[in-house]
Amino acid sequence: MNIVNLVGRLAKDPVARDRSDTRITELILVTERPVIRDGKVQKDPETGYPVKDAEFHKVTVFNGMGLPLRQHKAKGDQLAVTGRIHYSRWQDAEGNDRYGCEIIAENVEFL
Repeated sequence: MNIVNLVGRLAKDPVARDRSDTRITELILVTERPVIRDGKVQKDPETGYPVKDAEFHKVTVFNGMGLPLRQHKAKGDQLAVTGRIHYSRWQDAEGNDRYGCEIIAENVEFL
């Protein structure tokens, strides 16, 4: 089973990349989780708030599902994304192998 559920904020505005018959919307979604050491949530000594670790996820949305994102969402807005992980491999101009990972969105909800 290859299912991913993420809730996070947009790191930047959605980016549109349209081809002849395919509309592609690219997102960078930031998720956060508390830093845990020795089984305890770490807290900032100055503020007392939990210290958080951020991860950035590339999300690709195809065709009509991406249009409302382009029109109504911007950096900082919160989204819930359900999709699948997709890995890719290619060679750059120098012939080096490159690898990538992205989430192919199957459902996106505005929060």
